[in-house]
Amino acid sequence: MPEFSIATMAKLIRKISQVRVSRGAALELSAVLEEHALKISSEALKLAQHRGGKTVNESDIRTAVAGARK
Repeated sequence: MPEFSIATMAKLIRKISQVRVSRGAALELSAVLEEHALKISSEALKLAQHRGGKTVNESDIRTAVAGARK
């Protein structure tokens, strides 16, 4: 079961163009985003632990995303 709803994924795709979106396309986007989110979350957790924090905060996520773009 995907973490991101199929309807939300279809809505995101339709934001860029009013096209029909197949269920398979929405499911695939959900899977890809979930995989990406897990990688970012894992890196953000490492950053939080490195600074001695017990809570992952916004700056941890932003830093993890910036690192993932490189």
